[in-house]
Formats: sequence, C-alpha cells, structure tokens
Amino acid sequence: MKQRWYRLLPVMMITFIIAFMDRTNIGFAIPLMGPQLGLTASLLGFASGVLFLGYGLSQTLSGWLADKGHGRALVAALMVLWGITEIAQGFVHSATQLVAIRFLIGIFEGGVFPTFLLFVKNWFAPSERARANGVWQLCYPVAALVSGPIAGYILQASDWRTLFIAEGVFPLVWVVVWLWGVADSPRQAKWLDEAERAALTRKIDAEEAAIAERTAGFAAATFRSEIVRAPVLIFTASILLWNIGFLGFVIWLPSVIHQQPNLSSAEVGWLSAIPYACAIVVMQGLTYWSDRTQNRRLFSSIPLAISGAALIVGGVSFAANGFTTNMALLVVAGAMLYGSQPVLWSIATEILPASVTGSVSGTINAVGVLGAFIGPYLVGYVRAVTHSFSAGLLVMGLALLGTSALVMLIRTGAARPATASPASA
Repeated sequence: MKQRWYRLLPVMMITFIIAFMDRTNIGFAIPLMGPQLGLTASLLGFASGVLFLGYGLSQTLSGWLADKGHGRALVAALMVLWGITEIAQGFVHSATQLVAIRFLIGIFEGGVFPTFLLFVKNWFAPSERARANGVWQLCYPVAALVSGPIAGYILQASDWRTLFIAEGVFPLVWVVVWLWGVADSPRQAKWLDEAERAALTRKIDAEEAAIAERTAGFAAATFRSEIVRAPVLIFTASILLWNIGFLGFVIWLPSVIHQQPNLSSAEVGWLSAIPYACAIVVMQGLTYWSDRTQNRRLFSSIPLAISGAALIVGGVSFAANGFTTNMALLVVAGAMLYGSQPVLWSIATEILPASVTGSVSGTINAVGVLGAFIGPYLVGYVRAVTHSFSAGLLVMGLALLGTSALVMLIRTGAARPATASPASA
C-alpha cells in the first residue's frame, strides 16, 4: 500500500506543478511582453486573471466526469489540450488573442483540482486523508519555488515567447508518466497485487462505513440549507478575499522584484522563489500547531493578518525602502500567505456535515475563483492609475486583512446538532 505515497502522490504533485507553471508564468513574462505588444498594466492584469474565470467554469463538469470514474483519462486529455494552448500563447500578437488563450488554459486546467480531491478520497482512508492532502497542498509553494528559477533561466536564454512554448511542451511529455502512474481507484490499479488491493479497499470501506454511521444524524442537511448558513457564507467571503490577495501576489511578485535595477531574469526568478521556500517551513509549523490545538481560526487568521500588514507596510514605504527591506516584506507576506493555506481550508470540514462537504466546498471554491480573477486585474488597474506598485501592494494587503477578520468571525465546530432540522440551523 506504500505505492500510493511513493507513486500516486508524486505523479499528482508534478502534474500540479506543471499546471501551476502554465498558470502563473505570465507574471514573469509581463515585464518583457507588455512593452513589446503595447499592453497596459490593467490589460495584462485582466489577461492574467481571466484564466481563473475559465478555471471556475469548468470545475463542476470536470468533477462530474471524475465522479463517473473518468478522472485519469480526463486529466490526460486536459494535459494535452492545455499544453497545445500554452504553446499557442507563444505566438500571440494582440490583447484579444492573449485573453482568449488565457481563458482556454483556465478551462482546460480547471479539471485538475476536483479530480485530485476525488483521487485522495478514492485512494486514502479518512484517517490518512489529512496527510495525503497535506502533500498535495504542499504543491503550491513547491510549484512556486521551482517555477521562478525555470522561468528566469528560459527568459535569460531566450524571450517570453520561448517561455510559453517551452512550458507548453512539459504537459505533452508528462502525460505519458501520468497514464503510467495513476488509476482512478485501487480497483483499477494494475500495479497493485490482489492482496494489496483487497487490504486497501477493506481499510477504506471500513472507515467510510464507521463515519457514515456516526454522521447519520446529519442526513437532513442539504446543499440548500448549508450554503446559506452564516458560517458558510462568511467562509465563502473569506476565500473570495483571500484569492484576491493570493493571486495578486503570485502574478505580480516578479514584476515588483523587477523594479530593482540591474537584475537579470534568472535573478528575478530565484528571488521570486524565496517567499515560497520559506512558506514550506512555515506551513509545517502552522499545520502542526493547528492540529495540536485544533484552533483553525487562530492559526489561519494571525498569519493572514501578518501577511496583509507586511504588504501594507511595503505599499506605504515601497519607494523609500531599500531593496533588502522591500524583499524582506515580500518574503514575510508570501510565507505567511502560503503557509496558512491548508489551515484555512481545513475550516470547511469543521463547519460542514459530511453529507454535503464536497458539493458545498466546490461551490465555495468556484466563488473564490472570482477573487483569483479580480486580484491580478485590480492590482494591474491601480498600478496603471497610480504608476506605482505601492497601491497594488495596498490592495493585496487590505484583502488579506479582510480575510483575517472574517475568519475570526466564523463559528467552527459541528454544523448543527444531530437532532436538529435544517429549518432550525
């Protein structure tokens, strides 16, 4: 049964890293492609964020296909499609072409998130899923950590068009490994022997049955009754604001660093990786203490407040600060922002009954994707209006402070007493 950890999860992780690179590489191309194509900062921000509109639109259909047992084939097909589309991005010559390409990349990459969640559910018993999801959540900082240097070296050796073309080739090659390394469930995995398959399915089925028995009192909970409850609405709003700060930071970080004169593209790439390297360490500490104290709100709210405050301080003093000070503020902001992510999302499991956790969490994520669209565009817009990155840092910082405040308002714990009706919730 160890192959789940050493074969399945690593293949999933690298697949997500490739998707992340294709999703965010425009942040490294912006300083070069913007002037060459005559694109404004607000338009570049819109093109960066429009990917997430497509990303959100495709999640429901992709999740439905994965539920039907087609997750492995779905991701393979999507990998080919987004690879071809990413390569096409290297040949754009207008704003319209860029926006259309980015939207299509989002449509094709949107199927990865719900499929990965289902894979963890199919392959890991409830007692193991926190660790399995922890590996998957770690992909975010790891992906950001490696994508910066890779993009930097490609840009230093060639240009932004080569960056898109080269990174579009990655999924076309990796799809072969994907088809080798994964299966929709243990029952479809040819690389498990019969004894391993039987032991694994017994373990998963037994724990699922025990949970179903314990949560039978939540049977009255429905999607409609849960989606309008105050804790769920507050959490949804917090995820929306979090995404504004999160994607604004990811997309515009290389451009902020690029303001320092005499930095090569490779140096920008390496410097962009520092916040994410620190986030890996911070994430381990926050998840450990969150599990130990079971205080999800505190260990997500405080780091988010620190991240927001660091960005606001940077925004107010950006022009007056030296590069070292600005870089330190960005490192603190990024490490706390990324590090708190798995703790923040664990709140969903504490405010929702098991019977509707998947559907309601998917809806929350779909709404949050609007923030992923708004964030890069809003930062680009205020940068265009003010001709400075300071206002953009302020926007991201305020969004994260708002997230922190909302998280502290969430009443965690069981969604309702087992004997209560939906009307009384």
